[in-house]
Amino acid sequence: MRGKDRVTIQCGCCYNFVEDRLGNPPGILRYDEVDPLPSEIKKMIKKMVRWSILLADFILNSCIISIYNEEDCNPPHIDHHDFVIPFYMVSFMSRINILFGKEVDIVGFGEFRESVEIPLQMGSLIILKGNETDLTMHCIFRVRHHKVFVTFRRMEESKVSHGFHPDPELEELRPYEL
Repeated sequence: MRGKDRVTIQCGCCYNFVEDRLGNPPGILRYDEVDPLPSEIKKMIKKMVRWSILLADFILNSCIISIYNEEDCNPPHIDHHDFVIPFYMVSFMSRINILFGKEVDIVGFGEFRESVEIPLQMGSLIILKGNETDLTMHCIFRVRHHKVFVTFRRMEESKVSHGFHPDPELEELRPYEL
């Protein structure tokens, strides 16, 4: 099941959600050229490190900015193993519900059923980590209002895109001393 007309902007690496027309499997497309992280995204990463939300030795180097229009959704999925756990997801513009489960039932377009539903207020950050992260599906219900959702990730070292260079501005980050 695909979303209606969600737009995704990928930075740091190009990620294939499903097998594409050329037969490339899901995962990081190592030979595709992609834009680096924009300055606003880097500011968010810097704040997460300074506030000790993100460890300084685990700098995120890619993100997907998902822009949802009214009535769009993100179907059940598991984030790919080309990325290192944890993932950091930030919600913008409106409230959103995210659903988690080993098996998520699709009830209808943008309607899903499982045991754990978490409402995220605007500006909320959710961190997906732990042993179950690569086994648990998650999805976003059909949205009622325009929505932006940013998922930050770190590429697995062996899967890093060719031509990728770590951002020196992010590599030197340290948390605030208390």
